Amino acid sequence: MTEKPTSGDRTPAPRNVLPDLIIPAMALAFAIYYLTTITEVPWIAQASAVLVSGLLLLAILAFAVRTIMRLRLGTEIVSFGAIDFDYRSNVKRVGLLVLTIAYVWFIEDLGFTISTVVFLFLAIVLLSSPWNWKNAALVSISCSLIGYFIFIFVFETRFPKGPVENLLDPYAKSIKQALNDR
Repeated sequence: MTEKPTSGDRTPAPRNVLPDLIIPAMALAFAIYYLTTITEVPWIAQASAVLVSGLLLLAILAFAVRTIMRLRLGTEIVSFGAIDFDYRSNVKRVGLLVLTIAYVWFIEDLGFTISTVVFLFLAIVLLSSPWNWKNAALVSISCSLIGYFIFIFVFETRFPKGPVENLLDPYAKSIKQALNDR
């Protein structure tokens, strides 16, 4: 007597990983660019760049090894044919591209904090839904303030200054002075 295959006996169709390769490829390009442009910066910045790039390259290598193993097992494929190019997704992709270009365009005038709030808010609303505006506002404001604190206040990077940075600059200097006086 032959048994009928159960639903658990079926092998699922291989998953297309081509879209998953975009970010590691861009991260690899970034790491190479980053490492080749740090020759004129202070040694501490060079050390940080090597550490960050090294960790990034290690993560990319781990992802590549995992992907190659899954390709050999047949659980994943790399194919252009399986990519979904529906109209709604394309509108979101183009919208995100426009938002990114606008972010880069306006960051000099608006400053890091305001342009980051606006960009993140609009990107979250675009990619999720307009009904998600409260969460989008909370996340975008939080991320921008954390970015301000880490990059501008703590590390003193020279991000473009706008109204928020100019308003907070005297307070940041007095806080740093008070901390240094201790």
